[in-house]
Amino acid sequence: MHRNTKSTKVMSKSHHEISHLSSCMYHILCVLGLTFLLSSCGWQEAKEVIITADSLDRAEHVIYDDTAALGRTIRSLDNPFGRLFQRNTLGKAYYYMGRNLEDSYQQIAEAAECYIEADRLKIDDPIYRGRINSCMGYICAQNNNDSLALFFYERAHKDFVESGNEWRYAQMLLTIAQHRINLDNFLVADSLLQIAQSYQLNNSYQARYYETRGLYFYKQQQCDSALICFQKGLGYWQNEQDKCFCYLKIMQTHYFGYKDLDSAIYYAHKLISISDNPNYITNAYYCLLQDAKEKEDINKLSQYTHARADAQKLLLNVTNQRAEALPKVEEYTQNPHPWRWVWITLTIIFVVCIILAIGALVYRQRNHIACEQIEQLSTHIENQEVRLTQELVYRQFHEKLSDIVNKYHTPHKRWRQYSLLKRDINPWLHTWFQKLDTLPLSEQEKIFCTISLIYPNLSDIEIANYMCYAKGSIRILKNRIFKKIGIHSSEFSRFLHNPSICK
Repeated sequence: MHRNTKSTKVMSKSHHEISHLSSCMYHILCVLGLTFLLSSCGWQEAKEVIITADSLDRAEHVIYDDTAALGRTIRSLDNPFGRLFQRNTLGKAYYYMGRNLEDSYQQIAEAAECYIEADRLKIDDPIYRGRINSCMGYICAQNNNDSLALFFYERAHKDFVESGNEWRYAQMLLTIAQHRINLDNFLVADSLLQIAQSYQLNNSYQARYYETRGLYFYKQQQCDSALICFQKGLGYWQNEQDKCFCYLKIMQTHYFGYKDLDSAIYYAHKLISISDNPNYITNAYYCLLQDAKEKEDINKLSQYTHARADAQKLLLNVTNQRAEALPKVEEYTQNPHPWRWVWITLTIIFVVCIILAIGALVYRQRNHIACEQIEQLSTHIENQEVRLTQELVYRQFHEKLSDIVNKYHTPHKRWRQYSLLKRDINPWLHTWFQKLDTLPLSEQEKIFCTISLIYPNLSDIEIANYMCYAKGSIRILKNRIFKKIGIHSSEFSRFLHNPSICK
């Protein structure tokens, strides 16, 4: 019994240590789960913001302009959990924020940072990936970095090809062709323009095609062909604002190509009247200044000089903002994933912790079952040992009874006195008499119990004759014993041979 208690204590200690380990992993899982829940609290609102932005973009071609909502979306998602589980939503939020910063607030450097973050997230939708790359290409183009612009435009071209969107794909062909022209890659540009010409899309596309083809001829000083293309471009544009590029190039063709200042001035006045582009306006005032100088018109010379200076200030302001954005984009091309390994490491750690925590929970459950089985087995062993011990005691007890019967084949007459019975039998049944004497029985009742124990085959009549009792008196004696020790008549034999009493 002592040995089993000790082993149970050892098992309990081991179980406690294992439970402590699994409990630690459980708490780790709880912390991770709580962090995940806290991170995901604003996910639904973030999704709704982007759903609204997407619907406006698709239906009305309007960029969602609630920058406060976009800011909340970015803050709620820009964390390891958001980047892992809400990558597309976060990427779109950065894209829309960049468009607002660039278009409405002229914060081009900040917009570039948004585009970079959006591109790093690699949105599943190739349309959005292409638009993000187009935006970064545009920033480079506005800084006259055609090579870097081509890098992003060609990436956008691949995305649009993947999307299957013919209109965007064809538009990007024209954009790439334009920058190939700027880099004097005329053979490549001509090939691209031939492909682009095969797409008969809407008027705006046709206008852009002729603009680009006109630029192709202009850069090669083929002024007649250039003018024809620019004039065709004007015919396709419906909005006067959209015609500004054609007006600019026609003006420059007349001024630089034909040296026709009068024709150039006509288009310069058109540009000034309809354009809000400081670059276009600066070029227009340059032609007007040359005309004023030739005519020696002091008033107009002063007027145009001041107007051109104002336009140059605006142009310089925009140029400076674009100049701040360009290094960010250039750095991104050199190091596109500065935090990649950090995020990868954090993600791996997160996944490993989850796996370990789940493993700990499973192990804890299995260990709990195993410990229960061990405890059940230990209890079974204890019960078996108790049973075997009882059987051993029972067997030894009956061996003593056999020894008594071998010596005293029948009850001795002197045993009618309890003291003499106890004296003779005590060497074998010392413990029996010790426990018997604790019971509230008379000496005659103790004699009856002892005789019944040693000689179980004797009938009540035989015992009555030995004790000089009438048969009816024996029955009364037995009932009295049963009542005193609190047993039923059927339990008397078990009472006599109970090892707990007789050992």
